[in-house]
Amino acid sequence: MSFLFGELYIISCEKTKGKLKAEDYEKLYSDPKKYKGFEVEITGKVFSEPEKDEDGTYIQLWADPENSEKNTLAAINDPKLEIKTDDYVKIKGVVKDEFEGENAFGGTITAPMILADSIEIVDYITAVAPTLKEIKIDKEINQHGIVVTLQKIEIAKNQTRVFLKVKNGTQDNASFYSSSAKLIVGNKQLEEEYADPETTELQEVQSELLPSVETEAVIVYPALDPNEKSITLNAEASSDNYNLGFYTICF
Repeated sequence: MSFLFGELYIISCEKTKGKLKAEDYEKLYSDPKKYKGFEVEITGKVFSEPEKDEDGTYIQLWADPENSEKNTLAAINDPKLEIKTDDYVKIKGVVKDEFEGENAFGGTITAPMILADSIEIVDYITAVAPTLKEIKIDKEINQHGIVVTLQKIEIAKNQTRVFLKVKNGTQDNASFYSSSAKLIVGNKQLEEEYADPETTELQEVQSELLPSVETEAVIVYPALDPNEKSITLNAEASSDNYNLGFYTICF
């Protein structure tokens, strides 16, 4: 990566062309030069080691981290910025120019270069799957001392997140498997989608619970229509006490 931070700093003092329209963000990546001078707000994931000099910090990120697409370069007049590879970030700044280089296969790649006013480290949800609608529930179902609480559901453009808490209030070992939790939407049954906790920072369900243990987790499902009227969660809990009968938990 190579920047002339002095030139980037000069452009920050000039009058901008206003904020880039939402519908033009896709076009920004096909023709960055056309949008020089426009103010942008971009979220993404840093995928290479940030560089620094006495003038600033320089990063490269995917603005579409799910698909490792929308290569973006950014510079900020802050050499002390603490940032590293795999951080999720939100950038506010101005399109400076178009970067052109070669990829690992010798092909030509282009990317917008952003002079950032701010670079903020954010979480996975903010960068990859912002919440469009939140449904707060906070309802619990208690079966023989095993308490399952459905806290809330978050609907994003590319996924649905179910927030659960499971507490084993018994003297026996208990089990709760997220793979058995099905989201019923209309006449469709949605299955859990794997979300790597190291990448997403979303807590996984602890399937085996010792007595008095509590676990909180997020189960990820395919995306839903935010206007969907009928959503049901079916789940199952069990105990090592085989004298107890358990039924399907239904929210």
